[in-house]
Amino acid sequence: MKRINKNQTFENFSVNDRNAWAFAALKKVIKDKNYFNPVYIFGDEKVGKTHLLNATNNALLSEQNKVILLSAESLTYHLVENLTNSEFDYILIDDLNLMPKDDILEEQLAMLIEENKKQLVITSTVSPNSLEVSSKLQERLQWGLTTSMVSETQWNVK
Repeated sequence: MKRINKNQTFENFSVNDRNAWAFAALKKVIKDKNYFNPVYIFGDEKVGKTHLLNATNNALLSEQNKVILLSAESLTYHLVENLTNSEFDYILIDDLNLMPKDDILEEQLAMLIEENKKQLVITSTVSPNSLEVSSKLQERLQWGLTTSMVSETQWNVK
């Protein structure tokens, strides 16, 4: 599990043109599970991806949803296999780009997405196509909504 920051909420997130789509998508998923599944948000470090993940977690918990927030570094194929049969309705994974390289883990994660029984929200510093994972997992990660959050410096480049 990842340490939850209860101070990171939707109310204190600074919405702007660079992150409004990700913000709106997560608010929609809270109201309507599986509307976009999975939700994959990518962008540079320090653009607010983890803040939004914590805000999603906190909002879901306040409504008595069964949710788990994980660091991708902590993922193992046993853990993902157990999540498939768990009570959790929402699985939030931060920094998928840091997931251990493991073919079985990738297959389990792809199967979890295929089953579409759990709402997945995933963050990463790279797009699904740039992840160093199997093409099958890359494809499954794009089944729902993929959106980017860009830094101010990227936004101002013309």
